Amino acid sequence: MQRTFTKHNQAGFSLIEMMIAVTVMVLISAAVVTLMKGSMIISTANYELTDAQQSLRTSQEYINRDLMNAGDGLKTVSMIYVPSAFVASYITLTPIVDLGMPAGVINLGILTSDNQVPAGTAVVGASPATTILSTPNPTDRQTILEIDPQFIPIAPSTIDSTGTLITLPSGTDMTQFTVKEIYYISSSLGGTFATITAVNSATRQLTLANGDLYGLNLSGAANLIKLISTNGTLPTSLQRIRLIHYYVNANKYLMRRVFGAKCSPATTCAGYQESIIAEHVLNVQFNYSLDMTDGAGNVVQPTATLATKSDRINVRQVEVTVTVETPHALQSGSRSQLSMSTSTSVRNMQFRQATNPQ
Repeated sequence: MQRTFTKHNQAGFSLIEMMIAVTVMVLISAAVVTLMKGSMIISTANYELTDAQQSLRTSQEYINRDLMNAGDGLKTVSMIYVPSAFVASYITLTPIVDLGMPAGVINLGILTSDNQVPAGTAVVGASPATTILSTPNPTDRQTILEIDPQFIPIAPSTIDSTGTLITLPSGTDMTQFTVKEIYYISSSLGGTFATITAVNSATRQLTLANGDLYGLNLSGAANLIKLISTNGTLPTSLQRIRLIHYYVNANKYLMRRVFGAKCSPATTCAGYQESIIAEHVLNVQFNYSLDMTDGAGNVVQPTATLATKSDRINVRQVEVTVTVETPHALQSGSRSQLSMSTSTSVRNMQFRQATNPQ
């Protein structure tokens, strides 16, 4: 018996055919990878730039909102007495000296500029310790005075002759006051800031004694509450005026520090509140348009600093320029930078020049 075998054609690809197929597949794969890489680069760049743009928008929104409210509640108040040590420590290295003020006292403006802060300038009170950003370029600082709309002004019943003890009217809610909070006391002679050092709810009394954390409370003849209340004989008003201070720290954070803010909770009261407004900020610059003319009658050019009392009073518009960078390096190997400038009318500044009703 003889077996019969059926032969089938089992021939495969030739070597040349295999090489051609592999080459085609490699080319197609390379094209796909290149396309995906390009898309990923574009996607990453868009994400980084979007993040930077968001920092720009947030910075401008916060700063310009506060500038629009600058001076609210302070019309006709031309004298705001603040110890020089506080101003030099927390606000500006170049305060405007008013010859009409007592020694060691600054007449604080609604706007206080600090142009091109020198390298190595420490941020007093910062934790952890830090300095004002100075690389790649020095940056500005700005302090804005603005009323706290959540606090209803109170007319104290009495202020003692030393200016350190304020008695509030019957029915005053004493729970709204906390030790280390900063308040604004004003009269027809001007206003000043002071720090609460003790609260007595039973007697409705606030103590503002010397030795507070910020050096706002002076003693003896130098006591500023004593000065503006004429030894406690002049009617006064107690309210919260916020000192809003903007700066960029060495970590490239735009910071908003508010003195005079309500402490919450009271157990952690530091006298001010501080928050990060934006990240990756390289520079903040302020330019001021003034309602002034030169000797020839021409409108003066915008200035980068408020160097005199007249400059400060005549501010009408503030140009804010913020520069940020992307969080990470892009495909070029470096971080891209974006800059935005806005101009805001400081609507309340002219009210300081208004006549005080008699």
